[in-house]
Formats: sequence, C-alpha cells, structure tokens
Amino acid sequence: MVVSRLSALSDAVIDVAKGEDLSASLRRLVENAVIISEATYGALGAIGPDGQLEEFTYVGLSEESADEIERFPEGKGLLGHLLKHPTPLRMASIKSSEASVGFPAGHPAMNSFLGVPIRIRDEVYGSLYLTEKKGGLEFTEEDEQLVIVLASAAGIAIDSARGQAAQNEVVVLAERDRIGRDLHDLVIQRLFATGLSLQAVAKDELVPMRDLKIIQETIDNLDITVQEIRNTIFELQIPGPISGLRGRVQEEVAVFQGKNAIHISCEFHGSIDTSIHGALSEHLIAVIRELLTNAMKHARCRHIDVSISASDGSLEVQISDDGIGYLEGPHRSGLLNLENRAIECNGTFSINKKEPLGTRALWVARY
Repeated sequence: MVVSRLSALSDAVIDVAKGEDLSASLRRLVENAVIISEATYGALGAIGPDGQLEEFTYVGLSEESADEIERFPEGKGLLGHLLKHPTPLRMASIKSSEASVGFPAGHPAMNSFLGVPIRIRDEVYGSLYLTEKKGGLEFTEEDEQLVIVLASAAGIAIDSARGQAAQNEVVVLAERDRIGRDLHDLVIQRLFATGLSLQAVAKDELVPMRDLKIIQETIDNLDITVQEIRNTIFELQIPGPISGLRGRVQEEVAVFQGKNAIHISCEFHGSIDTSIHGALSEHLIAVIRELLTNAMKHARCRHIDVSISASDGSLEVQISDDGIGYLEGPHRSGLLNLENRAIECNGTFSINKKEPLGTRALWVARY
C-alpha cells in the first residue's frame, strides 16, 4: 500500500513538473491528492489581493451537487484560519474546531479534515484542502507528509509559470514599443496627411455643397480614428501585467470557447486596463466565469455576447445569449454570489429574459 501511494505521488509530481497548462495541472494535482490520501473531497484555494479566497478549484462534487450549495467558501471559518496560520492542519472532526462556522445550505457533510499551505518561496499562495477520508477514518501522519510534498510541487509549478511569464514579458514589451512606433510613424502620420489634403480640397469654391458635407464627415472620422490610435499607443506604453485585464478576460473567454461549439464574442469599451485594478479586477474575472458557466450549462444557446465597459467610475459587465431565456429555479447559489459581489462593490446585479429569445445579465460595480 505504501509503495503504491509513493508511486502515485511520484506520478503526480512528474505531471506537475511537465510545465503544461497550469490550471489543468493544479486540478490534476488536487485529484491526485484525493486519491493518495483516500479523501472524498479535495480543493485548492488561492489567496486574492484582499487576503480572501480568490479561486477555488474543487473535485469530488458533481455539477448538480455544486449547484445546490448556497455559496462557495469565501475564506472564513476553518479555511480562513488556515490562510491566517499557514501550517499543516489535521483534524478528526471539522465541527470540533473553534474556527469552524458550519456549512452553508446544500453543502455535503464533511467530518475529517487535512489542510496544507502552498508556498512560493516566502509567499503563501493558498492551501490544499482534503476532507472526509473514506471509510469514516481519520487522516494520518503519512497522509499529511504526502500531501505536503504535493503542495511543494504545486508551489514549484506556480513559481515556474510565473518565471516563464516574466521572460515572455521582456519580449512582449519590446513588441509593444515597436507596434506603438509603427502606429505613430506610419498610420497616424498618413491619416494626418490625408486629412490635410481633404481640408485643402474643401477650400475649393468649385466643390459642390453636397460633396463638402461628405468631405467634412470624412475629416471628422479621420480625427476620431487618430484619437483612438493615440489611445491605443498610450495603453501599450502603460506598465503592468503583460496581458492586462483585457488579456485576462480574453483568456477566460478562450477557455470556454475551446470547450464548446457555442460562439462567444467579446468587446470592450473605455479604459479597462487603466481604470480597473486590485480586488475589482478579480471580481470581474469571477463574474465573467460564473455568467459564462451558467450560460453554457442552462441557456441552450448558440451565441453569447460579452460586453465590458468602464467609464465615469462605473464598471459594467453585460452577458447575453440567444438561448431559451432565463427561468428562475430553486437553486440560486451562483446568482447569489454575483449579487453579493455587486453589493461588495457598491453596485447591482440583474438577470432577465430577453425578447424574443435569450437571457441578458448585467453586473455593475462602482470604483
């Protein structure tokens, strides 16, 4: 038994070390932790900028069972205790902990518990959680040591992914500068020269009034285009995460698009990358993830439109589809999470049936 567990542990560490898609690797790591420790449920929670749980990858629950849970962990109770005190924690009964605050409605019963922090050098990234050892048994010292090795492997994988991203950043920053120079030196200057030529034509007294109107509209459109290009150059020069928030959103959309035949369009309005930061950017990603998941599971649609805009201190996320239309059901855990996130950001959330077909969801936050 010990040999088979060590073999499974070796396979799990090698799997993470391959350096493939980080999200998929971490999920498989949780799955392997469940197998190795003989747990029923497993999860990996990452800490957000506000010190609370930001991402929660879980295994052992079906989608139907997950839908019945009133709300997912937010970093309170026992999980919050582990975030504040990042040392391995093994318990025969969750209820016996003074830090426990109980389970939300719809949550499956859990008794035994094993939690291990995930560290990246001196930084605490999050924790690996395992519950309900099979057979009604308690987690052992051996379980704890094996899971600690898996948590270390997770930390190395995350650190490696960050290092690769940092290397890529140098290349992409240089490419940003080149694109910015080309836009300014080639595109803007040519548009500006075209505008001057049109202005010269407009001064000709022989040009009919009807044509003058068309020329002026063309000049105005050129001015707008030049300003938009200048805004693009400005955003290219802004330091920060290489992909920016727009890039993160597009990555999320690409993940959903890659798993389904449903077509997803995504458009942005306003200064998304320059105005939305910190906890609000994490809320935005979580909201998009939740709404796209709902649409994929329930809408029976062929097309989803994602629209994100930021202006005058307001962030709006609108997701609409051409499916069967929103029908309120008995389980609203995901929607309650969206409402709570909106309230936390001094905003609102609404979802309703769209005529003649489909659903429209609107999540608004103030910053």
